[in-house]
Amino acid sequence: VLISCNNAKQKNAEAPDMHTSEMALDFHGTYEGTLPCADCEGIKTQLTIKDDNTFVLVSDYLGEEDAKFEDKGTYFIENGEILVAQDEDGEQKYYKLQEGSLAQLDTNKKPIEGDMAPLYVLTKAQ
Repeated sequence: VLISCNNAKQKNAEAPDMHTSEMALDFHGTYEGTLPCADCEGIKTQLTIKDDNTFVLVSDYLGEEDAKFEDKGTYFIENGEILVAQDEDGEQKYYKLQEGSLAQLDTNKKPIEGDMAPLYVLTKAQ
């Protein structure tokens, strides 16, 4: 008499998720939006992310004269999901890569919280 006990492991165990935003998203392109401003009507913002690891950031302070600025610099991706943009003066800004948008982060690379949080998102131009 032959007796067999089948203790085979489940074959469809989940593979580790190696997904990162950087791999999943084509984040190069131009992002636009109007960011909040403490002493103006808003900051019309256009951020162009190029595939040569450079960017151009145009900030137009609405309702102010001669208040349009252009910053250029380089960027890198940190932890597969945070775009770190460093301008020519060494100042850094942080953005969370999202599907079709970039969410500006605070100086500690944390999401901006509160009622104004949705206003800190730049949407990818079509």
